[in-house]
Amino acid sequence: MKTAAIIIGTAAIVMSGSPVMAQSADEAATACTEAARLIGEDDLVGALDEAKWCVESLEQLRQQVTLTVFPDTVEGFEGGEIDNQSAMGMTIIERRYSREGDDVAVSLTTGIAGGGLAALAQLGMGMSAGSGKKLRVQKRTVLDMSEAGGEAQYMVQLKSGGMLNISSSDLDAATLLPFVKAFPIADLDEALEP
Repeated sequence: MKTAAIIIGTAAIVMSGSPVMAQSADEAATACTEAARLIGEDDLVGALDEAKWCVESLEQLRQQVTLTVFPDTVEGFEGGEIDNQSAMGMTIIERRYSREGDDVAVSLTTGIAGGGLAALAQLGMGMSAGSGKKLRVQKRTVLDMSEAGGEAQYMVQLKSGGMLNISSSDLDAATLLPFVKAFPIADLDEALEP
């Protein structure tokens, strides 16, 4: 019996440390409602556990919405698999787009690192004109970080605090810019709003 309790306890600890996808908005709502009910019963430990699941479920639902904003095609470029990684309060979503041998990489960073990158981009945007050209795309500030004769790279500072990076080693900045303008930046940003 003691061995079974240890195994169950260990499994619970392992499960609490790993992200478990929320089944639906209903499941998130149930967890939130249960947290409120447990507060009314003065079960603060139980309420805290349910509240954590409530927040985690809501974050996962928002992340699922964010993934749907990465379009399958942009300016004739076909999107590949979406790579989604989360760790230590930061999420990185990447998707590579291809057209006739040319590739474009799109990377979204949110959370702690996204805010840090946004702050660095803001610092870069305030520096001299030689460090990058500022543009406005879909009412967002975009920094052209492209190298002359090298990789084309645009960093988009999102109002939600994240950072979107669109780059290509196959295209120059002028050829990549229509892709940047066509990408649903505003929709993505709105999906990330808290």
